[in-house]
Amino acid sequence: MIATKSDTFDAIVVGSGAGGGFAAMGLAEAGMRVLLLERGRRFDPKRDFPMNQPDWELRPRAFRDTEIATGDASLVLEDGPSLDPRYAHLRSSSLPGEGLRSGSRRAPFRYERVFGLGGTTLHYQGEAHRFPDHAFRSASLYGFGVDWPLGYADLAPYYDRAEHVLGVAGDPANPFKPSRGPFPTPAHRLSFASQRIATGAKKLGWALLPNSLALPTQSTDGRPPCQRSGGCVQGCIFGAKSSVDLTAIRRAERTGRLQVHTESRVLALEMDREERVEGIVYRRANSLYRARARVTVLAMGAIETPRLLLATRSARQPNGIANSSGLVGQFLLETLLAEVTVRFDERINAYKGPPIDSRIWNFSRPTPDGGVRSGYVLGVSGTLGGFHGPMSHALLLPGLGRAHKDIMRSHFGTVVTLFGIAEQEPRAGNRVTLADSKDPDGVPLAGIQSAHSEADLRALDAILMRVKELAHAAGEAEVLRQATTYDLPAASHIGGTCRMGRDPRASVVTAYGRTHDVPNLFIADASVLPGQGAGDSPSLTIQALAFRTAEHIVTLARRREV
Repeated sequence: MIATKSDTFDAIVVGSGAGGGFAAMGLAEAGMRVLLLERGRRFDPKRDFPMNQPDWELRPRAFRDTEIATGDASLVLEDGPSLDPRYAHLRSSSLPGEGLRSGSRRAPFRYERVFGLGGTTLHYQGEAHRFPDHAFRSASLYGFGVDWPLGYADLAPYYDRAEHVLGVAGDPANPFKPSRGPFPTPAHRLSFASQRIATGAKKLGWALLPNSLALPTQSTDGRPPCQRSGGCVQGCIFGAKSSVDLTAIRRAERTGRLQVHTESRVLALEMDREERVEGIVYRRANSLYRARARVTVLAMGAIETPRLLLATRSARQPNGIANSSGLVGQFLLETLLAEVTVRFDERINAYKGPPIDSRIWNFSRPTPDGGVRSGYVLGVSGTLGGFHGPMSHALLLPGLGRAHKDIMRSHFGTVVTLFGIAEQEPRAGNRVTLADSKDPDGVPLAGIQSAHSEADLRALDAILMRVKELAHAAGEAEVLRQATTYDLPAASHIGGTCRMGRDPRASVVTAYGRTHDVPNLFIADASVLPGQGAGDSPSLTIQALAFRTAEHIVTLARRREV
């Protein structure tokens, strides 16, 4: 490739989501001149998000250009592996009253992300979880997966820093997590729906607790507090949600040392004779650009980062950059999710309040001799099942004329979704590969191979049983639908494709995100995760790791070791 323009920086960060935004902030605030490249555009909450309009439920989603319902423009779409018939009861239904799906194979892999400044935090629901201590030692404790090359104590100060940047709201008195100090802002009060579900949890001896959320309950860094509209996945029109564009990137831009290029798609890494990254080639509008830096940080996510590494080759790295172990793309961790949407005989107005304002952590620590080896966490959502405002109810509920009016009267405000997320067993066979076909920029498409292990299926089975048990204990009147990733992939929490570790033969990066093979190449996204935190949301851990990686880069730069 011949780039038409060139520039030089101290560091280049590719990707502006949870990891990239925090890495850029850490580097810029430490005095480095940073270029941040983002494939998507910058969004204006007051102009670009549909909930600014009264007919928002009928408008296209703000991120429609980067979300594809059945997959992603970067992926080869093909049917998944054969389904295990022993777990056929885990099949999904798409609409209320609809029968369970048929078919012998899993649906094509679905990748939920956003191209835009702030990445997928633009549409995430604000969950900000510290992984529990035992999640870092799952192999030693439970014979599950691998131990991390660092522990909770190593990450705790970076969790604390990330929470303060985000203004995380939470209750420190969570007995299922390590002891800690107060959160930056107080926990949200439980919605009426969560209060109703809590009565069922109490009957079962479970503790339904306030969720920790990057939805501040007090004004943070000049932004308003959360307005509890439940519209996080549509983009927060108030600018209250702590998406990365409004927090880390905004702070980094204040230093005057961060240059942001949006709508800039990275096409290749350039390697020098010593097999160090010399530069980045990217397309912006109709021109090619080259940027050079002492350090390059990849933070494009667990699909795009290995895709770029595998697609870039050199004389001494013919199998892809940083891939001497052969593990780039391996150990893909997708989302293990099971949910039921239920109706009550009274209004609980689950659409009011944060989308996921409560969680149940009783099952986050598996027992060594238990049938379920993965930890999992249950939750309550007012919007996960697709029901939010009146139009979404009208579009989802059956009937015509008077029959439709009657079902609207009986269902609106009575519906809630109960769900659980588990940690997938890491296996080398679950991976990202390069396809023969290419995208319009000439980059090979990504192929996804992902199948469930017996441990995964048992975890999904346990979650579905628990959420149905919880719904019944809370007094549900009717189960409207169920959905699981047994047959319908819904990859919102993914990672593992460039896992960290101490042994260069068994990992891609160190505990600081530095690739074993290329000393000036770092990774700061979900691909470095060896595990998924026993069912917790990974965004805060990605951010804490990115903070730690940036600090390490600064130390190495001052020693002139990069």
